[in-house]
Amino acid sequence: MYRREVLAGLGAGVAALAAAGTATADDKPKDHKECCLDCGDSCAKCAAECLKCYAHCAEQVEKGRKEYADCARACLDCAEFCKMCLAVCAKAGPMAALACEACAKACEMCAKACEKHPDDKACAACAKACRECLKCCTSCCKK
Repeated sequence: MYRREVLAGLGAGVAALAAAGTATADDKPKDHKECCLDCGDSCAKCAAECLKCYAHCAEQVEKGRKEYADCARACLDCAEFCKMCLAVCAKAGPMAALACEACAKACEMCAKACEKHPDDKACAACAKACRECLKCCTSCCKK
């Protein structure tokens, strides 16, 4: 049930972002609202990747590989922050910068946890998505 709620929230946010549209490379520099749209897209991708990695890490822990436990917890927390940031950024409201800052910190923590497993494809993909989201959220915080 929990996974359905997360995916439903992500889907609603992505739909809102798609309806709002995004800026092209030929447009003027991005304003706060446009930055929030890009950030929301990045957050949606990161949350999805974190949930995949969480499931993978949970399987590893079940197999007795306890070193994946911290990674699993970081992924689950990061997915929650990304979901929250997606919802706030979709509205481009006054709390967007705060949401982006919190999301960036969660992404940094998750990326570091995933990078402890460099030969694991699921963790590497999650770390990459987290680093991309971190970059986007950090940029959006400054707007």
